[in-house]
Amino acid sequence: MAIYNKKGIFSNSEDSVEDLESSLHKYFTNVKIEIKGTVAIFSAKKK
Repeated sequence: MAIYNKKGIFSNSEDSVEDLESSLHKYFTNVKIEIKGTVAIFSAKKK
């Protein structure tokens, strides 16, 4: 991930799971986040 952030492909070095969850909850009610290594896999649904 550091390589991709350094090259500018990603810009997520300061991101957190809490921030992701908070952002998703702005638009969705049912949020599930699973961390696999350095990747956050999520699903989100509206009621």
